[in-house]
Amino acid sequence: MVDDIARIRSALRDAARQAWSSLREERPAEAFYYFGLWTTSLAHRPVPTACSYEGLQQAVEAARAEGLDVEEDTLRWSVNDSPYDLYGDELFARLEPLFDAFGGPYDRPRAVNEELLEAMIGALADLDAEGFFGVGAAREAVVVNVTLPERDSVTGVLESARRLNPPRALARYARELGSAADA
Repeated sequence: MVDDIARIRSALRDAARQAWSSLREERPAEAFYYFGLWTTSLAHRPVPTACSYEGLQQAVEAARAEGLDVEEDTLRWSVNDSPYDLYGDELFARLEPLFDAFGGPYDRPRAVNEELLEAMIGALADLDAEGFFGVGAAREAVVVNVTLPERDSVTGVLESARRLNPPRALARYARELGSAADA
């Protein structure tokens, strides 16, 4: 099982690198502040997402066009509202057989699902160690995370973020998530 989990971690890292490199190349003038994966506590294969300040403005304008009275702070960390949610998902869809080799998400032992979640976090940590998300001040401007919809409280969202981000990025993320929760 250890070799299979290592293979999944490597495949996740490669898919994320390819998806987000492509996004950055397609949108070179945009300032990205978030890269993440979202999944379920049953460790369905993850889905990529990303946010930029320019994409945030697009999301706010789209919501307002639908008659919603929203501010940027309301949508800043609503990653599923980002125009880059699911960007590169076809790369992650190719990983489905690797996840399915462990059985269906509802049939796998909890320990296996936890190992798969750890592989997701580990893949992002590997990219971070390579400097993929930047270094120094550039890295502090970006939040990286693995989120689960059923853990949508501020505490739940910060669970893996604590392991993936430098202190300044984490502090900003926690503060802004807390403000959004208070709104």
